[in-house]
Amino acid sequence: MWCSAQDVAATFAGLSLWLAAVRASGHLASASLTVAPTPAFVLTALSVSSSYIVYSLVWFNAAKFAAACQRAPLGLLGVDAVGVFQTLVLAFKLGQQLALLLWAAHAAGADASSPHAVVHALATLLASFCADPGRLAVAAVLMGAGQTLNAGIYAAIGRDGVYYGFKLGAPVPWCSGFPFNLGFRHPQYVGGTLSQYAVFLALSSPATCRAGLLPLLAWWSVNYAAMSWVEA
Repeated sequence: MWCSAQDVAATFAGLSLWLAAVRASGHLASASLTVAPTPAFVLTALSVSSSYIVYSLVWFNAAKFAAACQRAPLGLLGVDAVGVFQTLVLAFKLGQQLALLLWAAHAAGADASSPHAVVHALATLLASFCADPGRLAVAAVLMGAGQTLNAGIYAAIGRDGVYYGFKLGAPVPWCSGFPFNLGFRHPQYVGGTLSQYAVFLALSSPATCRAGLLPLLAWWSVNYAAMSWVEA
């Protein structure tokens, strides 16, 4: 199996909590599952997929990537292939989050070309989130669970394990402790999914739900699931 029952159960539980919190806030009434793919939505969706494309390219071309990391320009990004991959992943993930924030600000009515308008729109979304104890509590649970899994992965297999060291020539110890002893097949991706649900919860509003927050969240989940399948 490419995923375990625990992977599915934890992800489904997180999504159920997310939906319950958005419904309780009244935002779900504005949600649309069939939004028109605006340029902003399409660009954000492409940004979401960017890091997973990098993951897949390295997964299927590890030897070529490791060789390329021995010379410029990739060699400037880290001391070894694992370090280069880590830098690339972090850069693309930062880009993902920035694209999501810009999309949310645009959906809330801000002019994306105006930094002041973007900051104001995001501050308004954040203020609404902080004033909603229900969403705040659920987001804390999702982020706490997700980051506990992510921290457990780093503690168990370290940087080399997380960033494909076993394919890039770095020794990775076999681990059967936490969080693998909970039955997860992909604890890192489950943790990432739950953490991202918390971010989406903070950005939920009638405007963002109308603009396609749910399809965007579904697309992010699909990318996580697809990468889990690739690695399996």
